[in-house]
Amino acid sequence: MNFIRIIACAFPPRKLNKSLRILVFVNTAMVFVVSMFSPFYAIYAEKINGNLAAVGFSWAVFPIVAGILTFLFSRWQMKVKEQELLLAVSYFIRGAVFLSYAFMGSFAQLIFTQILWGIGAALGTPAFDATYSAHTSREGSIAEWGQWEGMASMATGLAALASGIIIESVGYTWLFASMSAVSVFLGIYIWRLPRELL
Repeated sequence: MNFIRIIACAFPPRKLNKSLRILVFVNTAMVFVVSMFSPFYAIYAEKINGNLAAVGFSWAVFPIVAGILTFLFSRWQMKVKEQELLLAVSYFIRGAVFLSYAFMGSFAQLIFTQILWGIGAALGTPAFDATYSAHTSREGSIAEWGQWEGMASMATGLAALASGIIIESVGYTWLFASMSAVSVFLGIYIWRLPRELL
């Protein structure tokens, strides 16, 4: 009984509104999808090029492009009335990224794919943050953001556990095809939602 009280004090319940529940669901699913691959990226990329320096370079392309474009896109994104649609577009782009990984043929294609992923992240991350923030309450924002961050962290860990087994069982191609399908489904789901929900 005392243990339950301690847990209740440490993790006070905070019911999320419907908009936040939708956003937590879809972006947790996307975090899970992305995290199925990122722990194994170096092994995958080394098979394409065989050079660890090139693998490091290829991974660096994604966050650098994402960072630069986030700065460049930010002003334009603030003028977009339905920012949640940018989130949907970013999911479609990531679907294309994962499909490209499934049929990777060269190091040049890998670099192009990493650039494309950076574009998707630059569109999606600020759009998610802005849309999520718009639905948080002033008095409950820490708990509401905390629930999202907690879910994202757990999804990251669970995905890493699951993906090793999946890659061993069916290989990278099936993993990427599944990741692509989930990404496109999430994009369609967000796109088709009634606009007043987000």
